[in-house]
Amino acid sequence: MTRRGVFMSSEVRKEVILERLGRDQRVSVLDLSTEFGVSGETIRRDLKDLEAEGAVRRVHGGAIPAGRTADTPITERIKFNSFAKDEVAGLARTLINDDCVIFLDTGTTTLALARKLSGFKKLRLYTNSLMIAQAACQHFGVKVQVTPGNLRPIEQDLVGYDTLSYIQQFHFDMVFMGVAAVNADYGFMDFEEDEARIRQALLRQSSRSVMLADHSKFGRVGNVITAPFKQVGTLVTDRRPPEDIVAAVRTEELEIVHG
Repeated sequence: MTRRGVFMSSEVRKEVILERLGRDQRVSVLDLSTEFGVSGETIRRDLKDLEAEGAVRRVHGGAIPAGRTADTPITERIKFNSFAKDEVAGLARTLINDDCVIFLDTGTTTLALARKLSGFKKLRLYTNSLMIAQAACQHFGVKVQVTPGNLRPIEQDLVGYDTLSYIQQFHFDMVFMGVAAVNADYGFMDFEEDEARIRQALLRQSSRSVMLADHSKFGRVGNVITAPFKQVGTLVTDRRPPEDIVAAVRTEELEIVHG
């Protein structure tokens, strides 16, 4: 049975799919195939056509709007929710002890944390972000080491095989990571595979992992699942997460620190 018992052409289905994306920011192959009364393979062909037209980005199990496949450049994101990010950075700063080894990955909130590292005497900091390295080296008591890798001008960071290989040589007392989305169904998510792979490697190389996310990241959807909640030790945010996220982590070991 097709949607409302009426045969729907591929072009009409695509229009409805785009309407759903505009409303929900994500569509599911399973939900669409049920609604339209067609096979999942038919929906996947529709999504493939829409992706070829530049209208969507296919992700596991469905699609998201094409405009969400990449984050806004870091130089622009610095301006968004700056007060909230500063609050998150202040909370994260209290978790760091002197004479330890930490890693800060690319992100505007981790950058805010780098700017708050004054007062340490023997802190060792590793990063793949040029902006974080520049901010952290302003503090006399912070020794900064930058990873190798391929430079992404839009993010001003280093990624790729050399970056991952370098990270895997070390053990860090703590890693502080940014993230694009905190989703009750999928956990921590990103828009780019390079960022997700680096964060996944950092989770394996650290004694304590800390994810930094201001409230604007709650409920968003990325296109890469970086880590389920159970794989991260601590989430630091500026306010209590929504109830669906709190419920999702209730049975996990994820600690939530909020303002």
